[in-house]
Amino acid sequence: MNCLNCQKEFPPDAKPRAGISIMVAGDEYTYSYWQCEVCSVYTIKSYFDSSMGDYSKVTFLPPTPKDVGDRCVALVQACPTPFDKYCECSSHRALYTGRA
Repeated sequence: MNCLNCQKEFPPDAKPRAGISIMVAGDEYTYSYWQCEVCSVYTIKSYFDSSMGDYSKVTFLPPTPKDVGDRCVALVQACPTPFDKYCECSSHRALYTGRA
């Protein structure tokens, strides 16, 4: 995977800074936040899983500036269960679209 801003490839052993799963109208979205070591811009990877169980896809949000990405990561870290798609905490509500 490459940074959407500078196209630098993330190292093979790189891990996202944070991740969260959100339930939207019965469908699950999982967002992972990758910060580029070169330009500091975030690449946000979105995984969509249909509630019907027959459709899933991976997409990317537009390159996300450091300040916005840092705010998203802080929100994810504030939730004790970020991968609980049924969580209704303020972090999950704020990250409903992957960006706060």
